[in-house]
Amino acid sequence: MPQTQPVLVRLPKGADLLDALRDACATRGITKAAVQVIGALEHARLGYYLQDERRYVSYGLPEHCEILCGAGNVSLKDGAAFVHLHLTLSRSDGSCLGGHAMAGCPVFAAEALLLPVPGAELARGFDEATGLQLWQVQPG
Repeated sequence: MPQTQPVLVRLPKGADLLDALRDACATRGITKAAVQVIGALEHARLGYYLQDERRYVSYGLPEHCEILCGAGNVSLKDGAAFVHLHLTLSRSDGSCLGGHAMAGCPVFAAEALLLPVPGAELARGFDEATGLQLWQVQPG
């Protein structure tokens, strides 16, 4: 039975951040939710969407970092739960950077809040105007 109440999840050390969040959703039947995450990563890979070129570029942060804020959502993409997450990260000197969370963010320690959203399924599909996989809003 799908989860309808807020869920607090401790993500496993060493797991990829996005995979761990997706797995947490899948095991609870969550396909539409808001996501918040805090903690630390062993290192990070972030992305930035070049709007004029309609493509992502990614860059690595090859050092330990703190997740000051992880905010995103869960919806369906190709019939499965998909986590869209943005991160603000802090380096050891207190400087910050952020971007779109990409695969390649191993968890050191992380805690997430999953807030399921009731109602009809929300699926992603190609949006011609942006070149992105965006929510396909259903009429009604």
